[in-house]
Amino acid sequence: MGLYGTAVGAGTLFLPVEVGTQGPVIFLMMLLAGLPLSLMPHLMLCRVYMKEQPTADSSLPIFGSFFKGKGELAIMLFYCLAFFPVTLVFGVALVNALDNYLSAHLHAAHLSRGLLAFLVVAGIYAVLSKGRDKVVGTMSALALPFAASILLIALLQIPHWNIANLAGVITKAHAAPLTETLKSIWLTLPLITFSFCCAPMVSPLTSYYRERKAEGEHKALLVIRMAYGAIFFSILFFVLSCVLSIPHDSFAQAKAQNLNVLSVVSAEGSQLVYLLAPFIAIVGMTKSFLGVGLSVTETFAQLITEASGIKGAGGKRLAYLIMFALTFGIVYANPNVITLIETFCGPLIAIILFLIPAWLIYTRAELRELRGVKTAVIALAGVATLSALLYSMA
Repeated sequence: MGLYGTAVGAGTLFLPVEVGTQGPVIFLMMLLAGLPLSLMPHLMLCRVYMKEQPTADSSLPIFGSFFKGKGELAIMLFYCLAFFPVTLVFGVALVNALDNYLSAHLHAAHLSRGLLAFLVVAGIYAVLSKGRDKVVGTMSALALPFAASILLIALLQIPHWNIANLAGVITKAHAAPLTETLKSIWLTLPLITFSFCCAPMVSPLTSYYRERKAEGEHKALLVIRMAYGAIFFSILFFVLSCVLSIPHDSFAQAKAQNLNVLSVVSAEGSQLVYLLAPFIAIVGMTKSFLGVGLSVTETFAQLITEASGIKGAGGKRLAYLIMFALTFGIVYANPNVITLIETFCGPLIAIILFLIPAWLIYTRAELRELRGVKTAVIALAGVATLSALLYSMA
């Protein structure tokens, strides 16, 4: 449930917006490549983590023992830089969804964005400060109701499926040059990587099973495979149902207003879906924020402790205060979430999820047994995802 809850959240809620505006080619790409290019790198990441030697009793595996001295601090810093923007995406999306829910659905008194952002971010960090077990327990409690809810929404929308929603987009896709279609697929790789990613939760999962020694790796890999079966089915069915039941103009509105798909569900369809959808989106983004924030905050706290020399709870409090201030400031500024995903989150995640593990496998003797065709394919997928960032910055 922790793995599922991290992957099936805000990314899932923004993926229909991108598919709905860009067309079925992106959905077909997810159908063909989504599972192997999400499951394979997560399994590889788990295997690499399993062979890492703990550098401290409380430290999470993030390649630390494969680097020495300052290299270990550098990889910890990069891990934080890679996944901290993901928490910002969830934070921005959560505040926007909550603001829209209060004003458009509940017609409540307007709260200033500053106050709402402060309350949301403070609440999330209050839960994160309770420790690993509390966070995973909270996520697990939220994940099952969320999974049931998005499947219910997808099922309730079936009577309102309209093939005409796809007809115009398919015609447009046929008319587009092949090079333009391939370019769209290429530039969407970061979003697909982001939407199927639960890499931050692989670290505490590996730590849990590594402590249990015998058959720990086998059990951890089994959990990841089971989770990805549920993740893949949930995301594809939900995206397909949304694309077939929601008109293109609503997706364009969501993209323009920086909202997720459940915030623009029309009351003309199912009234129950209209009332529940935004609340479900809020739950989903909350648990995803917690899932990613868990490993980021623990890693950053360890980094601050090592760099500043402040030991014990003092270093952890300083780390949480820095992250809270940065998160609140950026969430208040309200940057575009799709832009954040495509230019920062997706490519940086690709480095952590695809490239660093593959590089370590081919440069570290203790990982020699993991070399092979799968590792090469994963490395190529990482290069393709990262190159999308370089193109967008050109």
